[in-house]
Amino acid sequence: MNSKKNLVNVLIIFVVVLVNTSIYSQNPDNTFLNIKSFGAKGDGKTDDTPALLKAMEAATQTEGTVYFPHGNYLIHPVKVPSHITLLGYSAWAYANKDKADKDYIGKTILTANSGNGRALLDLDNNRGIRIIGLTLDGKKLGKRMHGIYARHSGCEQNNNIEDCRIQHFSGSGIRLERSWVFGVRRCLLMFNQEHGVDVTGGYDGWMIDNQFTANGGFGLFARGEPHPDKTDEEIKDLKFFGGASVMVTANRIEWNKKGGIYLNKSNSMQITGCAVDHNFGPGIKITNGTAHTISGNLFRSNGVDSQDDACSQIWLENVNGVSVTGNSIWGWYNRKEHKFEFPYPFYGIIAKNLKGSVISSNAMYHSSSKEGVSDRGGNESSIIKDNAYVKPKIEKIEGGGFRLVN
Repeated sequence: MNSKKNLVNVLIIFVVVLVNTSIYSQNPDNTFLNIKSFGAKGDGKTDDTPALLKAMEAATQTEGTVYFPHGNYLIHPVKVPSHITLLGYSAWAYANKDKADKDYIGKTILTANSGNGRALLDLDNNRGIRIIGLTLDGKKLGKRMHGIYARHSGCEQNNNIEDCRIQHFSGSGIRLERSWVFGVRRCLLMFNQEHGVDVTGGYDGWMIDNQFTANGGFGLFARGEPHPDKTDEEIKDLKFFGGASVMVTANRIEWNKKGGIYLNKSNSMQITGCAVDHNFGPGIKITNGTAHTISGNLFRSNGVDSQDDACSQIWLENVNGVSVTGNSIWGWYNRKEHKFEFPYPFYGIIAKNLKGSVISSNAMYHSSSKEGVSDRGGNESSIIKDNAYVKPKIEKIEGGGFRLVN
């Protein structure tokens, strides 16, 4: 008899929990709003845009979170309103080299259904937005469509992007265009046709523990001037076109087609503790800038397949108040992952037209095949000394290629 009573009690509790859970997932007053409660299927076939728009609207009424259970959500580009969170648990990996990891791109995916927008997730002039734990796949759709876009017109935004994998966009993975106060943390920006992150006009931000890899442009990029697609009104609104006061810390920046980092007409950028590795252009190129710090980084075999000054680890030109200290710079001339057609990189550091700058105390063992620090002249009130350069001895191999002999 008691066992029957206990069974009935258990069933009652189960029903109560089930009903409450159902109500919780659908009630717009709750903090977490399950997108499937708004009609999303997450099957990679159904257009889930209407469900996403409804869920985001509900979230604005509660300052809530739109939660994405595991699934592939096919969406058109949307604008994301202020003060909401888009949350998934994608748990992506890096690659599927052994063909045994079918879920390597993650299990919570937002896939582009069209390319008719500035970005798949357009944060526009909105603020207080969190995008966490999602894989965004652009499918190379559209013309210069970015994964995430943000811009402001006079107010700090405090938007944050965390734990996201952003790939295959015809534009950049993330474009922060005059975006003021932002964070990009623990993200993978990969296989985008422009740059990993385009921070042109962005300032007062943090980029920490990310990986920028195999993008068509640079891993991190600041154009320093208006893009040709800008109208006169937009140019007037944007005002500043470099990047400024961004802390770039502990990132891995690798195998990008034009180079690792390029900053033009930027200031106050702090690049610290990063691994800048095997980019097909300079590891870092900084032009026409002021007050940058480059310290404690590892530069390894950059300038791949470049035959001019882009075949360098660090390239500085027309800059003021730049400090390059305490970096380790290595050529890795016996590397096997890429065909070794010529002894890249040629130059460890190129220095031209510097003012009030310091290049000192860098460890440059086998950093470059031609010169350690290539002083191109025009430098004023600057210190270039005490860089420990050991030139590698490299010989050509019969039948093609080169090898290190010491």
